[in-house]
Amino acid sequence: MTRLATPLEQHGFSRYSRSEEIAEFLRCLVTEGSGVRVAALGHSALGHPLLALNLASTRPAALHPRALRVLMVGSQHGASEAAGAEALLMLARAILLGDLAPLREAIEFMLIPNANPDGRELDSSKNANAININRDFVLLSQSESVALDTVVAKFAPDVILDAHESAILKRKTLGREGYVTEFEAQFDVGNSPAIPAALRAYAEDELLPALIGAVSARGLPTQRYIREISSTTQPITNGGLSIRRFRNKAALHGTLSLLLETPMEPQADPHPTYRNIAVRTDKQLLCMREFLQVIHARHAAIVPLIDTQRATNALEPWPLRSEYVLDTADPVITIPLRRRDNAERVALTFRNHRAVATHHTIELPAEYIVTAHTAPVAALLARHRSPFTVVNTAIRLRVKARRFGRGRTVHEGFMVLDETERERQVEPGALRVTLRPGGRLLPMLLDPRSSSSIFRYPPFARLIESSSEFFILEVDGKESIIRSESG
Repeated sequence: MTRLATPLEQHGFSRYSRSEEIAEFLRCLVTEGSGVRVAALGHSALGHPLLALNLASTRPAALHPRALRVLMVGSQHGASEAAGAEALLMLARAILLGDLAPLREAIEFMLIPNANPDGRELDSSKNANAININRDFVLLSQSESVALDTVVAKFAPDVILDAHESAILKRKTLGREGYVTEFEAQFDVGNSPAIPAALRAYAEDELLPALIGAVSARGLPTQRYIREISSTTQPITNGGLSIRRFRNKAALHGTLSLLLETPMEPQADPHPTYRNIAVRTDKQLLCMREFLQVIHARHAAIVPLIDTQRATNALEPWPLRSEYVLDTADPVITIPLRRRDNAERVALTFRNHRAVATHHTIELPAEYIVTAHTAPVAALLARHRSPFTVVNTAIRLRVKARRFGRGRTVHEGFMVLDETERERQVEPGALRVTLRPGGRLLPMLLDPRSSSSIFRYPPFARLIESSSEFFILEVDGKESIIRSESG
């Protein structure tokens, strides 16, 4: 069979693939095999289609364990991190027409190569509205983030890989100190403490070491992701803990969610191909191929883990707020950097802040009552596909009411000033938001103490008045209903 060249290959690695070329290549793949389709998930801010390639599993439905569902996302940061899309096109070809085809006997694939087509066309990391999509999974203010969030809910993947790149030269920060970062490949997992403990433990204790070992064995030194180093005096942490990031938000749906990060050299350096895209794509593709082999080998363990978590609804309590703190057992860490002037490799010592402290452990309430500002809250709930009803007859409920004030630091957000449990009349027009058993999303969004609360954002933060009762009330259970006021 004639090899189907990707747009990058067709142009001799002389430029990045354009969004319309990526879309056309995906359509060409549909004609090359069975059980393949392209789905439009939505549109970007500029109207570009957000396309996903679905490769159905060839596994008979009667076989157990069932097929593993895998979602892979590339180039959320547009042309600034272009290699993820290029590698996913090559990976799709290998799954459909090449040596990875046997994986379809156990895996159903959903591949989204070009998650930010606006950023690709504008040579930007953001979309046309100047929004970083990978920080928008709390507000879901952009069509691109809504599309990604929705496909996670509807496709219900067991495992997700979110592919990114990172520039080793930070001109405005670390570069001014004379250094560039030094790494070849990094993986991280969904690490928010709001994620069910069993999923976090399996991802961190099983998948992460296996991925690091598999890619390193192929000659590409690999480590756990270290959050961007912008100064030689900063503390070191892993990836962000809030659910505004895609991988953490996705994990709340009950999936094993992972991050891939590979490096980009300075654009001004001499490269064998345009912005070194051939080398960058090779690194991403190697990591993606090893990722698939690792999860394929663990098919029989992953499927029951995910099914059990979703069936039991992950009922254990969890913390609303988390932060990185000094690891007192291992307070310093040595990390190699390179000098910018002569490329000398230098080992520097940093404070190790990769321990995580948690605060405000809660159990799931039965429902929330929104008594004011219902329009913006209802719009947010709709974007998150969270059902609610509008109270049309006054009722009396026994509720937990709080008054909030701003915390001592920005990281603290809001703190409880006082709290009471009492009977309260709820007037028509209020929202009743019933929580699904085990559903952790709404407390993370609606409780001002949460690290991922909507009240971390100015349009919502200004709605909280320390002199007044907070307008979102908690109800513990249906037995809390006192009586109807219908007359």
